[in-house]
Amino acid sequence: MQREVCAAPDYKAMYFELFRASVQAAQLLQDAQKRAEQHLLEADPPPIRLEQKEDEK
Repeated sequence: MQREVCAAPDYKAMYFELFRASVQAAQLLQDAQKRAEQHLLEADPPPIRLEQKEDEK
């Protein structure tokens, strides 16, 4: 009687693929944040002024 041999999934390769994708996603978010911050700095918006309420004076 012959038994079928099922190959086990390559968990190491799967882990590394997931890890690479995670690193790419984090880098993509960091790059987007840097671009957004740069746009904000280039726009040079006026400062935000917080006014006190009458009862806080």
